[in-house]
Amino acid sequence: MLLTFSVQQQSMKIAGWENPALHTILPAMSFVVQFGGSLLTVLPKDGSRVPEFGCYVLLAWCMWHPFMYRQQTNWEFVLETCTIMGGLLVLLSAMQTSYHDARKADTVGKVLPVKTAAEGGGAPADATPSMLPAAQRNQAFGRVLITSVFIFYAFQKVHGYAKRLQQRTEEYDWVTPIGEAVVIIGGLYVCSLIIIGMKSRWCALLLAVSMCVTDLYMHPFWLFMFSTRTFLMEGVAGMEGYEVDAFTMADHQRYFFFQTMSTVGALLLLMVHGPGTLSMDEQNGPLQIITTKGDA
Repeated sequence: MLLTFSVQQQSMKIAGWENPALHTILPAMSFVVQFGGSLLTVLPKDGSRVPEFGCYVLLAWCMWHPFMYRQQTNWEFVLETCTIMGGLLVLLSAMQTSYHDARKADTVGKVLPVKTAAEGGGAPADATPSMLPAAQRNQAFGRVLITSVFIFYAFQKVHGYAKRLQQRTEEYDWVTPIGEAVVIIGGLYVCSLIIIGMKSRWCALLLAVSMCVTDLYMHPFWLFMFSTRTFLMEGVAGMEGYEVDAFTMADHQRYFFFQTMSTVGALLLLMVHGPGTLSMDEQNGPLQIITTKGDA
């Protein structure tokens, strides 16, 4: 946002904001809100609800983001944003659960002193991890939103095949569509498992690795940064088919690269924190890892 501030101002003009002051205010607000919300979320605040507030700030920003660029009718743009919101909801759920467990353990510890292992004790039964109803709902809704962009891409591909089949010739290539159909069906199957919460940790890891590899291949922005050539822009609304300089190409590719990496981060959050209690796998709470010493 800071490195290409003049470009952002131009984007606001293209989006249709008529007041010239908004061409500067909106990008500046974008930077402040996103940077501030991210900072609140990632800075360690033991026993504080500040990181939760940061999540709420970023969620609110995501809801506003398509409208700022006048892309609210662009389903791809909207659902990519929804996928990032899904990751934020999973993170918010984990923060809510962590805060609740810390307060609960602190309260139980004051009322019932915890015995050491040598005394034959352990953590009180009431101090076991649990999820608040709000955290459960955030986790479940986050799982659904994380898969939204994958489902959109799958149906977009299917729609494209249907249109090409209507215009097919005798030399129509069947090999590529069949191979891609297998990938689409597999992707939809994995997404359905994540939504219902069955093997969702492994499914999230599989999607995260696949997206990371695909992102490195499709959006290598570092290859454009120092080039002197011009490039044909593809996949950018309003700029399809335009010849652009290397800096502009690198800027857009960088945006797509880190947007995809945000989705990878959302999937990794789901893998670490699990699908929550509103799922097929962890209805009785998160899976516990038992060490050889018997500690959870």
